[in-house]
Order: sequence, then structure tokens, then C-alpha cells
Amino acid sequence: MKRKLTSLALGTAVVTALMLPLSAGPASAAPNGCYAGGGYTYATAFCSGGTGSYQAYAVCFQSYWPFFQTFVQSDWKRAGSGQTAWVWCPFGYNVKSRGVGLRN
Repeated sequence: MKRKLTSLALGTAVVTALMLPLSAGPASAAPNGCYAGGGYTYATAFCSGGTGSYQAYAVCFQSYWPFFQTFVQSDWKRAGSGQTAWVWCPFGYNVKSRGVGLRN
């Protein structure tokens, strides 16, 4: 009986030791403290820390026929740089949705 318990404990320890490297992935280097803002015809993005880059993006739409939509995005800013990313919809378009794009 003692031998079975020892074998079971040893087997559990080996399986646990083998699974640990699989569960602990590499550290993610992403911007943090990010938020999106903007107005009726523009979008902004800001990330206060981390590493990597971020950008503002928006889906813009025409509020009149033929009701086209377009996707616009700003240039990339380095996280923690203190810079705000700005992007504007084309003339005659308004913001439908906006967000922050992240890149490691």
C-alpha cells in the first residue's frame, strides 16, 4: 500500500513538473493604460505605459446615400511616449466606431 502511494505521489509530481513550462507562456510586451476617445469626425488613442506601439482607428460612414463606410487608422506611436494618436474621417463621413490598435 505504501509503495502504491509513493508511486502515485511521484507520478503526480513528474506530471506537474512537465506541465509547468507549458502553462507559463512568454511575457507579453504590450502597451497598457490605453484608452480611445474622439469626437464626431475623429478618433484618438493614448497608452500611458508598457512597451510596443499603439494607434487610433475608426470606422467612418456617410450619413447620406449611398451610405459608404471606410476604415481609417493613424500612424503608430510608441507606448509611454506621451503622444496622442489622431485620425480623421474623410470629408462628409462621421465616426461609427473607434478603438486602439496594439502592436508588440
